[in-house]
Amino acid sequence: MWKCGKYKRLSKEDGHDVSYSIENQDAILDYYLSQHPEIQVVGDYQDDGRTGTDSDREDFQRLLSDIYAKKINCVIVKDLSRLSRNDYECGHYLEYVFVSLDVRFISVELPALDSYLRPEEISSIATKMQSYMNDQHCYQTSIKIRSVLDMKRSQGQFIGAFAPYGYLKDPNDYHKLIVNPETAPVVQDIFRWYVYEGMNKNAIAKKLIDLGIPSPTAYKQQLGLNYHNPHAQTGKVYWSDRTIVNMLKNPTYLGHMVQGRHQVKSYKVHTIVPIPEEDWFWVENTHEAIIDQETYDRAQELLERNVRTSPKAKTVYLFSGFLRCGDCKRGMTRRTSKGYTYYSCKTYIMKNRGLCTSHTIRDELVEQVVFETVKKQIALCETLAQIIDEINQAPVVRNQSTRIEKQLKTKEQELHKVTNLCDSLYIDWKSGDLTREEYHRMKAKFEEQTEEIRQTIANLQEEQTFVSNGITSDDPYLQTFLKYKNIDHLERGIVVALIKQINIYEGKQIDVEFNFADQHQRILDFIEANHPKLSVVRTEAV
Repeated sequence: MWKCGKYKRLSKEDGHDVSYSIENQDAILDYYLSQHPEIQVVGDYQDDGRTGTDSDREDFQRLLSDIYAKKINCVIVKDLSRLSRNDYECGHYLEYVFVSLDVRFISVELPALDSYLRPEEISSIATKMQSYMNDQHCYQTSIKIRSVLDMKRSQGQFIGAFAPYGYLKDPNDYHKLIVNPETAPVVQDIFRWYVYEGMNKNAIAKKLIDLGIPSPTAYKQQLGLNYHNPHAQTGKVYWSDRTIVNMLKNPTYLGHMVQGRHQVKSYKVHTIVPIPEEDWFWVENTHEAIIDQETYDRAQELLERNVRTSPKAKTVYLFSGFLRCGDCKRGMTRRTSKGYTYYSCKTYIMKNRGLCTSHTIRDELVEQVVFETVKKQIALCETLAQIIDEINQAPVVRNQSTRIEKQLKTKEQELHKVTNLCDSLYIDWKSGDLTREEYHRMKAKFEEQTEEIRQTIANLQEEQTFVSNGITSDDPYLQTFLKYKNIDHLERGIVVALIKQINIYEGKQIDVEFNFADQHQRILDFIEANHPKLSVVRTEAV
């Protein structure tokens, strides 16, 4: 008596082919078994929606376990592709596993096999060719699918099975995203807590759990979506710091469609690997943004700083990730002793005291100096805004634009003239008016003049663009600083928004590097270009 296990499998690559449906497979197997009473079915196994290119299938593994446990000694499938579409694995099971374990293998069709009645057919060329064709079917299908998906990615169409947390698939077009009014505020809270309120990732996760807010996995399950995350605690409200980091790094929240960040190694090896950023499919402004660019950029800067906190701390310290030793450029270590908090060079403390000095400085002094420096920078921005308003109200900018246009016209006429002269040299040489040496000498001279004129034109065009674009007192750099003009103390959000780095030198010297250094220089250049007699105070703090 043969103790048989019926195995059925249906995967996405089979499409909507009715002949491959689970029901049809069942009907074919049942009819065959009704003609062979010596075979007794003791197990029913089916993997619905699972690829045949690997053996990591739940019921297939259960089938193997029952074989090893001697519960079954016969396996029957509709056709060879149901067992596997991986040529290597198919041969491994047919010619080694089943043979060594004395398991009878039956394929009802394509090809019809029975390892007990016709064992020679298992290793036949026909069987191997069918196995290879099954494998190639997956290969060709994977290429076609990837090509179609890449086309949709390049067009900014969303192709994911599930919308990112904070969004929903548009019911009118599943390739578009719309804001989810239930979860979008949670995304905004996460960014605000992390960027402006100084909460660390673990504290954010704990707060969300305490508030009873479902995690992305739990929320999908609440919606009835067939979503499985092997790392999540199914049925429980569970947030992790990794989930928070992934959300903080997701550019989808800017309103951009960014896809193709990961892919499987091959159609057989389903290990997911990251893709270099330059190969991502990035299409901007495809849907409504949840997070503004400034907040997102601040989050990325903080993530790159790798800010650390003690396990018990819920928020990061005021200057966490911003303090650097001005000499060795390593971070500063925060310590508390006898009620006082101070910072010391990490190289001096952790590495070798001969490599750097302590640079020890009290926390109160750092906060005081940084606060005063920030206030001075804000005052400078107020002055710059006033000067810019004065410039934009004067006719000097219009006059400068007219001057540049005249110079451009003159230089373009000069370029046209020199180019014509250079072109005529060849005719003069061929007609005998110039010798070969004279031709090459004069040609080199005209080409040098042409290059100089082209460079002058390029410089004038750049200056024209600069003047036409102009700058107003509503410049984002100025407004970012000016919105803090009434502060009376420092907060984490202010430090993140305004400061790039704080350098600590020996002798308790502190140097503050602000954000927007390029914009600051651009404003100074604009003022000097449009108001040469005006003296603008330049600060090394920027």
